[in-house]
Amino acid sequence: MTRSEIVNMFRVECPEIPARVISDALLHNWLVIGDKDICAKTRCIIDQDGTTITTAENDQYYDLTSKISSFYDIDEFPGGGVTYNDERLTKTTIGALDKERKSWRSNAAGTPKKYYRRGKYIYLDRAIDSNAYDLKVYAILISDDFDSNVTPFNQLTYLEPFHYGLVKWLKWKAKEKVGKRQDAINAGAEYIDFATQMKNTLGGGKFGPIQFTAPYGALGLSYEKR
Repeated sequence: MTRSEIVNMFRVECPEIPARVISDALLHNWLVIGDKDICAKTRCIIDQDGTTITTAENDQYYDLTSKISSFYDIDEFPGGGVTYNDERLTKTTIGALDKERKSWRSNAAGTPKKYYRRGKYIYLDRAIDSNAYDLKVYAILISDDFDSNVTPFNQLTYLEPFHYGLVKWLKWKAKEKVGKRQDAINAGAEYIDFATQMKNTLGGGKFGPIQFTAPYGALGLSYEKR
């Protein structure tokens, strides 16, 4: 659905809220916010090819927002994450590193094995040595402004089945605006449920077969989760 089609469907489903009560201009403003909200909640806009960051000796952290346009988060789904010299780094936290070895902050420069994120920065578990291979980051992106009569979610055609979520978003905001408190609560719950189902559906397409092995490999068996 285009922006005008989304607004028209909202008008049909909420005839008690005509343009004289809530203008199309206000609905358009809400749609800019709603588009970004649902894309963030569902993590549906991804940097498919990853972004390569050129490293240098003694580098240990990078500002992701300056390296990746529209950066929102790191995509840790299988096939994503962060790699250094084509080897995937393990996501960790400062607390986990402290638990492993409190002196990790004084690690000698070398080949990083782990990373953690704080705000807009990605940090490595050690500074990079003189070899300085490329770092690649696969990211979740903030959607472009939905501010013209096009389809939402960066016009990605595979997301077309989920356009109706923005009608639910408008219902939520409109019911709040006109003071229908219980209706707004219900509409908000419907929107959140829609976003949750959308995320679950899209997540199913990001996972490939995952192998699980019995403890210590004692039985030599594996199980495939689909």
